[in-house]
Amino acid sequence: MERIWSEDEAAGWLNADTQGEILDLPRRIAASIVSRDGAVSHVLDIASGPGTFLKVFLEMFPSSIGIWHDASETMKVSAEGVLATYGSRISWVTGDMYNISSLNLPTDLDVVLTSRATHHLTPGELYRFYSDIANLLRPGGWIVNLDHIYLGQRWDQLFRAARKEFLPRKESDEGESGHRHSRSAPELSDHVAALGAAGITDIETAWQAYYTFLILAKKP
Repeated sequence: MERIWSEDEAAGWLNADTQGEILDLPRRIAASIVSRDGAVSHVLDIASGPGTFLKVFLEMFPSSIGIWHDASETMKVSAEGVLATYGSRISWVTGDMYNISSLNLPTDLDVVLTSRATHHLTPGELYRFYSDIANLLRPGGWIVNLDHIYLGQRWDQLFRAARKEFLPRKESDEGESGHRHSRSAPELSDHVAALGAAGITDIETAWQAYYTFLILAKKP
């Protein structure tokens, strides 16, 4: 079921986000790996938020153009500041991530990014999401997803407890961030199955910290 954050929730998430510096490393790992595979001209960042992931790719590929996407005007305002130096290299698309196929996006993209968004999807919604973005990629294009994965109750509880030592403000606390979770995130096997159903079986995880994974997948 579709659910778009309120602007208050988006603002709360931005104010409470404690992972920015920690996630800079996997963002740069992703860009570095993709750069070894050839030139990148067109990058889409779905549910881009403040645009931090897109910025890393625009830096790595100085001739590329980027598409910022999100449902929130609050996030767009933040991203306009983060991405201000890239000017005409960026186009802006507003819409929710549950119906990507309706957004009239290009279908020859080199890379589709998404970060800390798909953990809100059910496994069924994940199938539709990956199918939609696979259709936007050229042959040989990349899907890069940096997101939280459910590891099962035991490991999830252990990792969440240990994570508090380094990130004392919890993103998942509605009282602090307005960032609600109504269900457990999909498991890694759900991502692999959904990508496979979209015709993508060349999949690897390149980085993990606690329950946050960097998933890279390459379209045939």
